[in-house]
Amino acid sequence: MRQGFVSLACAVSLLTIVDAASAAKCQDIPLRVTLYNEAVVESSPPVMTPAAIRSDGGEYTTANIMVCSGSFDAVTLLSGSRTFRFTFPSPIPGSVLGAAPAWIPGTFSVSGWINIRNILFNRGSNLPFATMAGSTFTRSGDRTQYRLGFKGFRLDLPNAPNIHDPNNTPGDNTPFASSPVIVYPTYPTPCGPGAMPRWLVRGTSPNTPGTDMEVATLHKTASGPRDPEVHAGQYSMPFEMTIEALKCFDY
Repeated sequence: MRQGFVSLACAVSLLTIVDAASAAKCQDIPLRVTLYNEAVVESSPPVMTPAAIRSDGGEYTTANIMVCSGSFDAVTLLSGSRTFRFTFPSPIPGSVLGAAPAWIPGTFSVSGWINIRNILFNRGSNLPFATMAGSTFTRSGDRTQYRLGFKGFRLDLPNAPNIHDPNNTPGDNTPFASSPVIVYPTYPTPCGPGAMPRWLVRGTSPNTPGTDMEVATLHKTASGPRDPEVHAGQYSMPFEMTIEALKCFDY
């Protein structure tokens, strides 16, 4: 019995060491994220439109591509006093299934994170693709948490699968389709200082088959395990950002 116990203890210790070593080898990819005050609308000729999602005046480096979780999402997670600036217009007519917040429309400083889904889709290719995006946030002075989802598709481009939260996709396309974001990747060869992987992320797509620009669906998140999310309407919220890797990786 004692020998068996010692053997089991050794085996558990060995597994712990192996797991710890595997975890140490996995590193997410650090990023620099720049949000722009205007976004390009891909019309002929292209035009500019004011961005509804902007920075507080600087770049963000509290951001990573989530390699270790397997989602490959580019997540910008705020820390300290940093904020995003969100501008909500009035909701799209007929889009509110629950209740729109009383603070809409308006421009607000918010805390939380912005997530560009599966940004390593077609890794190593410089061809554009469509993907999904979202944000979970709170407004300054308000502890209520909201979730914003851009979960649409493009028929004319490859669409990256949403690995992280596919169950939210139907609700984020109700009652109208929401919009995807378009990613324009640049994978330099070779990668090195001054030539790092970059992704231009442009949120100015229509909500096909609709024509509203860059539609996002807002939900008030559940306040407890028995409370459902509240559908808070759909909004046109164009934006544009550049994401740059801060270290090289295999592609």
